Amino acid sequence: MSSSKAITRLLQQLLKRGYRQDKAIDKYQFKFLKKLQSATTAEDEIQLFDEYSEHLENTPYTLEDKLSEGKLVARQSQVQLQQIDSLSEAVKNKINTMKGAPEPYTIGEHHNALKELIKIYQHAVIELNKSANSTETDTKADISFINDELQLLILELDVGQAFVKKLEKVRIDISNDPDPFQLPQYCLQVINIIIDSTREERRTSRHFLYTLNDSLTQFYLNFAQTLKLSEEDFEKQKETYKTIHQGADELQENSKNQTLEELQASISDYVTNVKAAMALQEQQQEDKFCKKFQSMVRQIKELQNETQSYQKTLKQQNKQLHIDFLTKIPNRAAWSERLKTEVIRFKRYKTPLNLAIIDIDNFKSINDRFGHLAGDKVLNVIAQTLQKSIRNADYIARFGGEEFTLLLPEITPTQTEVALNKLRDRIKSIPFQFKDEHLTITISAGFTAFNASDESDDAFERADTALYQAKRKGKDQVIQQGKNEKSVDD
Repeated sequence: MSSSKAITRLLQQLLKRGYRQDKAIDKYQFKFLKKLQSATTAEDEIQLFDEYSEHLENTPYTLEDKLSEGKLVARQSQVQLQQIDSLSEAVKNKINTMKGAPEPYTIGEHHNALKELIKIYQHAVIELNKSANSTETDTKADISFINDELQLLILELDVGQAFVKKLEKVRIDISNDPDPFQLPQYCLQVINIIIDSTREERRTSRHFLYTLNDSLTQFYLNFAQTLKLSEEDFEKQKETYKTIHQGADELQENSKNQTLEELQASISDYVTNVKAAMALQEQQQEDKFCKKFQSMVRQIKELQNETQSYQKTLKQQNKQLHIDFLTKIPNRAAWSERLKTEVIRFKRYKTPLNLAIIDIDNFKSINDRFGHLAGDKVLNVIAQTLQKSIRNADYIARFGGEEFTLLLPEITPTQTEVALNKLRDRIKSIPFQFKDEHLTITISAGFTAFNASDESDDAFERADTALYQAKRKGKDQVIQQGKNEKSVDD
């Protein structure tokens, strides 16, 4: 047992060296050492070693990947810092010294390298902050604009359902943060959420493929086993037939010296034995194949269920790709697909097709006065109202920001103008209230009818021009492309 104690002490020292690399392993090894110290037999120790080995095999070893990722980030950071012309020579010299240093090998060397890089960043930030104070007022408005654009971009992102709330929290934080210079921090948060969502999607896909592969492998093994059983049953059947033939030969030989009564009895016994042997073989064969067939049917059903479950998940993900995160109506990607379909139908059947662009009037002032959450509420309410107010044949989508696009097939331009004005009146009648202030919110719309020679972009540009005319004429109105152009220019 003295050697066991020496091994235990050695293990304690080795495990201490690997401490703080994986929290789950650290917890496990603490329990392992307690059990090892209380083990009384060599068999108990071997069992504990086997359990620990199995635990380590099932735990992914990510340290090398993390160290490689850290080296890559450090190199990229050095390059990015060198591209900043306004840094002092002292900071630049430190960057060059760090780039020329040997690559870190141990975890401690990696830690020291990153610590040195952070110090360089601190010096760079101090210098940049001093130089930025003089131009901070000029750039603050630009950064605020970028913050607004980032919020709109977040609404266009498609991530897994588990990450939607995280994105929404980032967007609300941006809206409520009075310091516009926090933009890089929020950008990093958004990027990390996108990366995590992508990794989760890949992990789910890998899990399904592994499960599918295991099911197919098991199905193949069962099928091969069934074939093997069939071969064995065939051999048994051959033996049975051989026994029957031998019995027939013996019966034929014995019949030469038997009386008629004895022959009848021998034949009767022979027939009875043959029937019993064949019935027994058939029953055994039927039982085997019945059990095997039921097992294969069960596995096929399980495989079908797994496939259907994954197909359902894919359909849900595809649906999410085409739904606007904020307003829950079709997004720009869905609009592009539907537009192609409607244009093809228009050119094939020559039925009327109208395209409208709708824009919320003075939307920026709502965000500025009441905050982005109020703007979100306006977008959501107006989108839902528009969606509920159109025909089943019509198709509306959020094109971006406060702009919506609408397809109106199989009606004339005059009917389209009437329909759009009804939408405009309905939006105007919605009683919005923010901070005890009642608001009337209006929309402007421009539309056009497709011509036989039109492509999608041609009609869209005309509708966009008509919307611009409606804005110039005072907003809260509907303009058809080609009408009232003279009065607009005047």
